This record gives sequence, C-alpha cells and structure tokens, in this order.
Amino acid sequence: MLNKIADSLQFSTDTLQLRARRQEVLTSNIANVDTPNYKAVDFDFKSALANLGNKSAGNPSMNSAAGQMAGSAGGLAQTHAGHIDGNGSGGKMSTAAMLEFRRNVNPAMDNNTVDIEKERAAFAENAVKYEAAIRSINGKISTLKSAMGQGQ
Repeated sequence: MLNKIADSLQFSTDTLQLRARRQEVLTSNIANVDTPNYKAVDFDFKSALANLGNKSAGNPSMNSAAGQMAGSAGGLAQTHAGHIDGNGSGGKMSTAAMLEFRRNVNPAMDNNTVDIEKERAAFAENAVKYEAAIRSINGKISTLKSAMGQGQ
C-alpha cells in the first residue's frame, strides 16, 4: 500500500521537476531572442517522462526522481558500482542529452532561430501545466492527511 502511495507521489514529483526544467529551457530561449547565431532548443516532455520512468523502473538501485535521464542519448555506461554516473548531473535529473534544436523555423538575419511568439506560447502552456502538477501533489497530500485523520 505504501509503495503505491510513494509511486504516485514520485510520478507527480518527477513531472513537476521536468516541467521546471522545461521552463528553464524556454526562459533561456526567450532571454536569447536577440543573441546572434543562437539556436533555440527544447525537449519532448512526454519522451523525457517516459525515459525517466523506464530508467527508474528498470534499475531498482536508482533513486527514481534522482535517476539519470541521459541514458542512451549520450550518457556513459556504468560498468562497475564504483564508477561515477558520467552524466555530469551529480545524480540529479539531466535533460541536457535530450535537448534538440527547434526545427521548421526561419532564422533571422543574424541566424537566431528563436520565434518569440512560439516561445511565449510554450512558456505559458508549460506554466499552466506546472501549476496543475503542483495542485495534483497538493490534492494527493490533502487526501492522505484526511485519510489519516489529520486533515482538520
């Protein structure tokens, strides 16, 4: 029973962390809208979440939210328990290996590929979904508190 609760909260936490990371990436794109030769980047949220789920499910020694996401997309193989993980994240979630340049964009005269309207729209959408993830976690915690008789 406790495992189901922990897994549910862990999934919500992983989702929240990925949303926060995506917000950082989008913010970086917006901040560099006037930087010559800057190439806008992003990552596919669904793939990142699925990759995180596969990594933590397939390796019981991993701390699920602190699991490495670099994996096959550029991480180093850990062939001995004494080896460092090689993803440079110090055990924290890393989406660096999953970042991809935006496609189907027309670069500006200075070769900058940031489309400010697309970035703002993605930023706003991600912010709403981030808040929804927070509300989901709060709801689960409130439900648990009520079930334990401490909700008052």
